[in-house]
Amino acid sequence: MIKLNIKKKIFSSRVVISNLSIDIQNNDFVIITGASGVGKSTLLNIIGLIDTSYHGRYVLNGIDISKINYKNQLYLRGGYFGYVFQDSLINEKQTVLRNILSVIELKKQSEYSHVILNELKKVGLHNISPETSASLLSGGEKQRIALARALIKKPKILLADEPTASLDNDNKEKVMNIILDYYKCGGTVVMITHDTNIITTDMKVISL
Repeated sequence: MIKLNIKKKIFSSRVVISNLSIDIQNNDFVIITGASGVGKSTLLNIIGLIDTSYHGRYVLNGIDISKINYKNQLYLRGGYFGYVFQDSLINEKQTVLRNILSVIELKKQSEYSHVILNELKKVGLHNISPETSASLLSGGEKQRIALARALIKKPKILLADEPTASLDNDNKEKVMNIILDYYKCGGTVVMITHDTNIITTDMKVISL
């Protein structure tokens, strides 16, 4: 699915990644670990086609990213990847519904509105109305809404940048269970974490 070779990535006049090769197959669970500042988030952004300014080669499902234009890169990004970050990036001025639908093109949002209740059920928030203001949610609930937003388009690959780092143990377990359910249903996960306790033998580990 993904074959990535980064010869050199420069960030703020500093080489943050060099001579790194990654091979990610369908239904892999990949963990990225390493100290702060070694380029973990940068690597995740490269994998997710957010950052394309590096020396190297990236082939996604047989497509050489360097040989397609920016518009097609955006199309691939939207079709392949779902994103969730340490900060949920939830807009507290919007409802739960509007936050989840924010990743959907405006003209297509009506096609997804009917599945919102099911998405909330998947992340254990079936008791919350889609019209609830996001400002009323706890930190753990916001992160689960962020997961629902990331998964609503049924991405082939879920990219998660320390999604449990700011959560208490109860919410950390709930978020990890959602991610593991996605993985067990055939999804591919690439996740940054400092929590080595979540790593199991079937996961691939990339140490930077």
